[in-house]
Amino acid sequence: MSSRDNILATLRANRPDPAAHPLPPVAMLGDMDNSRQRFENALQLLGGQILLPEEGDTLATAIARRFPDAKIICSAVPDFEGTIRIEDIESPQQAAATDVLVVRSPFGIAEMGSIFLSEAQLNSLNSAAHLTQHIVVILSEDNLSANMHTTYLERPEFHTANYGVLMSGPSATADIQGVLIRGAQGVRSLSVWWE
Repeated sequence: MSSRDNILATLRANRPDPAAHPLPPVAMLGDMDNSRQRFENALQLLGGQILLPEEGDTLATAIARRFPDAKIICSAVPDFEGTIRIEDIESPQQAAATDVLVVRSPFGIAEMGSIFLSEAQLNSLNSAAHLTQHIVVILSEDNLSANMHTTYLERPEFHTANYGVLMSGPSATADIQGVLIRGAQGVRSLSVWWE
């Protein structure tokens, strides 16, 4: 037996019993405000937008008003038609040709103005959330978590997803002189529609 194997065997033999020594509870840290206003402020600070309905607006009319030149509108939700369904997109190249992607997020994080997407929302075409020009996220105010600590403790999607991304507005980069460019390596805009 090598020294390495001997050390590992000794560690395994002397491991504490997890039933006798349970882990301490995860601390709840930070501001517990999970309000819509906090989410909107953080989202807008990072370049995201709220898609506000005008009188009589549906999601379709609000998208048509916000993106009048959009030709390909991909829907990843059953209750919005779009011009193409996400199930019909077969490659990342097709996703890159999409003008607007409409997707429902299972939750948002108020502290960061972030929304969560996984393979469950993107029909396993994860690249769609990054290759489309604009993304419209349907979000329920009831599904806002205060911060990452509460998200980790309260949201099962955070633990069950094989793939997950937190998005806080459009892609952005800044050069050494501080010139900010939005949409440089991903979506050009991220808008939230409250349901």
